[in-house]
Amino acid sequence: MKASVKTATAVRASAFLIAILFVILAVACLAACTGEEGEDTLPDTGTETALPETTPESATDTVATEPPEETTEEPGEPVVKKAVISGGGAGSKTYRAAFDLIDKKNPKVIVLCTAGRDTVENINSYVGTMRGYSRNVEAIALSTQLYDPAELREKIVTADLIIVGGGQSEYMMDTWKQFKVDEYLVEAYNKGVVCIGGSAGGMCWTYCAWNDFYELPDSVYKWFYGIDVIPIYYGPHFSNSALWAEFDSAIRKETSPKYDIGYAMENGTALVFIDGKIVKSIREAGTEHIYEYKFSNGKWARAEFAYID
Repeated sequence: MKASVKTATAVRASAFLIAILFVILAVACLAACTGEEGEDTLPDTGTETALPETTPESATDTVATEPPEETTEEPGEPVVKKAVISGGGAGSKTYRAAFDLIDKKNPKVIVLCTAGRDTVENINSYVGTMRGYSRNVEAIALSTQLYDPAELREKIVTADLIIVGGGQSEYMMDTWKQFKVDEYLVEAYNKGVVCIGGSAGGMCWTYCAWNDFYELPDSVYKWFYGIDVIPIYYGPHFSNSALWAEFDSAIRKETSPKYDIGYAMENGTALVFIDGKIVKSIREAGTEHIYEYKFSNGKWARAEFAYID
């Protein structure tokens, strides 16, 4: 009986040991499997691992692009340069011809009476006459007022018509140069502003003019040089006196002239210029004369200028 009990006890012990060994083996196998799987896992270092960049095939290929289309700006309307030069004593025919060059109702008119030293009487006379053609008239009085330079330029170059009054040409030009008005007038002409005047007001636009310089005791007649937008030699008041008529002898002495054309003009006459070429001549009473001088073969020849309507 004791032997049987011992035998049963030994069997149970053996079974228990076998179970323990089985558990140990299972744990060992599980640990081994887990270790093998961990070898394929990257350690967490706390930073992202940069992966090699791959460039899409389309990005490495050179893409054929067509050259940009050439764009050409439409040329604007050409600027038409316009001037009316009077021999002096301008009247309604001359002014009407000037305003006919402007395709606008009540155009902006600038009056410059610098040559007349901007007297109230002179300004009022010109402004009053111009208001017969436009309600938009302004006088610039450089002798008596100061202007902001930018404002002064703006007034001049944005005008539709600029009329320059007569008087003392040398004083006019000296004053203009102080304020760069001579430069602004060239700019205005080149922008298509109608430029008009007679006597000193005509001289200023031309290359060269026969002028009465106000010097004591007697006035001296000699050449006066303008801003040269109208390429002529100019002789105003031609029949007024022998001194004004000296334009004839003075121009004949010009043996190397800058321009080969000149005009001696009586009071009441005017010439309309488009782009430097005469397109119309005016005679207020119909009886006045204009004489044309042409330089050829080393000398000047004079002929009466034909009427152009």
